[in-house]
Amino acid sequence: MKMLLYKLLACAVVLTAFPSLSLAQDFLQDLDSLSHTNFRQDMIEESMIQEKQAMEAVNEIEHEGHKLLMEMEDHVDGIEAPMPPKDAQLRPLTYTRDQKWWWNLLKQGKLKMNDSTVVWPKFLKFCVDVYNWADHTFNSYDPQYVIGTGKRWKVRLVSDNWLDTYAMKLPQGVQANMSSDISANIGAYIQYMAVSIGSSYDIEKLFNHKEPMHKKYQFGFICALFNVEMYYLENRGGVNIRKFGNINDGKLIKEYFPGVSMYSYGLDAYYFFNNKKYSQGAAYNFAKYQLKSQGSFMAGISIANQKLSFDFSQLPESLKHELPDADISNYYFHYNSYAILAGYGYNWVIAPRLLFNATVMPSIGFSHYYEDSIEGDKYLLSLNIQGKLSLTYNLGNYFFGIFGNLNGHLYKQGRTSLFSSVENFSAYIGLRF
Repeated sequence: MKMLLYKLLACAVVLTAFPSLSLAQDFLQDLDSLSHTNFRQDMIEESMIQEKQAMEAVNEIEHEGHKLLMEMEDHVDGIEAPMPPKDAQLRPLTYTRDQKWWWNLLKQGKLKMNDSTVVWPKFLKFCVDVYNWADHTFNSYDPQYVIGTGKRWKVRLVSDNWLDTYAMKLPQGVQANMSSDISANIGAYIQYMAVSIGSSYDIEKLFNHKEPMHKKYQFGFICALFNVEMYYLENRGGVNIRKFGNINDGKLIKEYFPGVSMYSYGLDAYYFFNNKKYSQGAAYNFAKYQLKSQGSFMAGISIANQKLSFDFSQLPESLKHELPDADISNYYFHYNSYAILAGYGYNWVIAPRLLFNATVMPSIGFSHYYEDSIEGDKYLLSLNIQGKLSLTYNLGNYFFGIFGNLNGHLYKQGRTSLFSSVENFSAYIGLRF
């Protein structure tokens, strides 16, 4: 544009200064030649300047890029790829049907219940879906406090020992304390997830080849939200009297008394309020790891049936004179107890592998006594208590544990009272795989 203006101006000057056309034409030809030469020279110089600026820009970009790469290399060890969200829908890898058929995976030891790529028959698929739903709903924890063991199978050897004790107060203030012999059992169990199969053997039968006079059966189900326990206990073998009235000046004695029998069964079910951070299963069945100390309030119901018979006509002759009323020789307690229980449990993580638990649960309700009971058909107040202690040690896939349990019931009416209890002590050793 600038060059065009220059030419027009030159033409005007030429026409004015050179009236002769031939002279003007010669002048204009010389001027045009000179302008083209200058224009090319300006373009070359401008191109060189732009090329120089471009090279400088490229060099600056290369310098900054090299500097950025060096900084990234200095920090590359601390960079972690972000984990996808747990609920993210990820595209599964492509597998053949045979590779993901459940039976083939089971034989290879690679079967996982929560693997969505496993191929199941329709009915088994329904059962697995129900299980996974229940596992997510009833068995999820805060992973900062409780985590799973990562193993499905467990085998364990168990030494189980229990006895029943009685503290009675008869009319005229006669005190009687009694306890049975310890019933010792040893057993072995294998468990897959929540299903356990096993057997225990009464050591008494091993030595004297007689029918055991003590029987005990238990069933339990525990998850993150709640615990359910059912039991049956039986003692037809009598007890040892440890204290009776003023015999031996009230000091301890040991006199066998065959006139006592006990039959008891019941159900306890309770809910854990702090179920995301507290695991009862970590302390009593080695199903979880408690990472940080934590406790929980709990509440539920307790239902029990008790049949207790004390036939004092079978007392040793040396003790009969202490009976307050010779006309009453059989004290029979037969009742159903319905109670609301509430308590607190605490897991103390002593060390990363060592866990201590203490649980106390008193309960209150009412008891319905049958007509054949000493008090006849009545409804009375029911006061009971349960207590547990455990110490658990985990060593890799091995686990060891001891725990004690007390289940006590209080009866009181008029001048007669009875506190009956069952104490249990068990030791475990096992392996997860």
